[in-house]
Amino acid sequence: MNTFLIIDDDVSVRKMLGYLIVKNNLGKVVEELGSGEHAPEEIIFYQPDIVLIDFLLPQKDGVEIIQSCRSLGYKGKFIMISQVDNDNMIAKAYESGVIFFIHKPINKIEAINVIKGVCQNLQLERSVAMIKDAVFHIEQEKQVNGQENWRQQITPIFTDIGIIAESGYEDLTKLIGEIISLKKKNKSSNYQLQDIYIQIAEEESLLHNTTIHARTIEQRIRRTILKALQNIAALGNDDYYNNKFVEYSSVLFDFKQVKQEIKHINNPKEDRGKINVKKFVEGIVSKLNF
Repeated sequence: MNTFLIIDDDVSVRKMLGYLIVKNNLGKVVEELGSGEHAPEEIIFYQPDIVLIDFLLPQKDGVEIIQSCRSLGYKGKFIMISQVDNDNMIAKAYESGVIFFIHKPINKIEAINVIKGVCQNLQLERSVAMIKDAVFHIEQEKQVNGQENWRQQITPIFTDIGIIAESGYEDLTKLIGEIISLKKKNKSSNYQLQDIYIQIAEEESLLHNTTIHARTIEQRIRRTILKALQNIAALGNDDYYNNKFVEYSSVLFDFKQVKQEIKHINNPKEDRGKINVKKFVEGIVSKLNF
C-alpha cells in the first residue's frame, strides 16, 4: 500500500484529495500539512511514497520544499498541485524533478488518473528493482558457485599428481585462485607471480598475526610443484603410457624436464628436472571450468 503526505494551505483541498485516495483504494494518508514551514522535516520523518504538494505555500513554496527534500536524500514521488500558469514557474517545477501535476480547481477524474498513474509508476519501479535484486543475487550465487566449482575441480587433479597432502597445497591453491580472478577480469597476461606471492604473504601474516615473507610462500609452492614433477616422472618411469602421465606430463611441465627427472630416478648422478611455476599454474587453470 502506498503512503501519501498532502501539503496544501486549503483544508478543503486536503480533505478532497485524502477522500479520493482512500475511496479509490490508492493508499493511506499519513499526514496533512497546511504550510511549508516544517514540510521537509515532516516528509523526511514519514518517508511517504508520494507527496501531493501545493505550488504556492506559506513560509516555503513547493519547489523549495522539493529541493530541500532531495538534498536530504528523499527518493519518493512529488505531485504538484497548481493553479499557476506562469511558464517560468512551471519550468522551475520541472527542473526540481516534478513531472506530475494536478491543476486547480481540482477535477476529481484528473486527480484520480494522475495519482493512479504515479502509483503504477511506483509499482513498475519496485518490480524492476526486485528483478535487479534477484539478478544480482543470482550473479553473486554464480560467482560463489563458480569459486566452489573450480576448487572442487582442482582437488582430483592435485590428488592425481600426488600433492594433496603437501604443505604448500593451500598456497598453490591461493595462487591459482588469484590467477583465475585476474583471468575473469581479462588481466591474465599482465600478472607477475612475485606480486601474487607478496599478496598471499600479506594475507597470511594478517590471518596468523605474524610475519610471513613472500619468499616463504614461493618456496612452499616450488617444493609442492617439484613434488608433482617427481610423482609424474615416477609414473612415466614405470609405464610410459600411464593415463596420468600422458595427461599431465606435457601440460604442467616442460616434457624435456620430465624426461630429465626420469633419468635422475634411474641414475641419481643425473641432474634433476626443473619446473616452471607459471607453466604449471597455467596448465592447471586450463583444465578448470570457471
